[in-house]
Amino acid sequence: MTLNEFIADIAQHDLIHYVQINILDNYPEEEFDEETNKYIEGDFEIHLHYLIEKWKNSIDDVFVGNFKIDYNHQGTFNELWEYAVDLRNIPMLHDCWINDIFVRDILHTNIILK
Repeated sequence: MTLNEFIADIAQHDLIHYVQINILDNYPEEEFDEETNKYIEGDFEIHLHYLIEKWKNSIDDVFVGNFKIDYNHQGTFNELWEYAVDLRNIPMLHDCWINDIFVRDILHTNIILK
């Protein structure tokens, strides 16, 4: 696994977790429209791409100059977690980016939480 894949896995996990907490747990399944059902089944590439890009841009903003993050750095999930922790200043995924998608509707999705 690369650091790129590590970032994508965490972003996907957080996105799915947010959807489970805010949609699945709050609305009966009968209320889901077709688009929401498709989203829950994994049709969230646009949102996932947005989160990955926001996170990587945030990381790149911290590590400017001579030191660049090696997004192809390889290791196990735990090794990559330790790599990120060892960098100390690496920003983590922000919940506000997920809120931007669903609450502020910055990507103009039809999946909006009430």
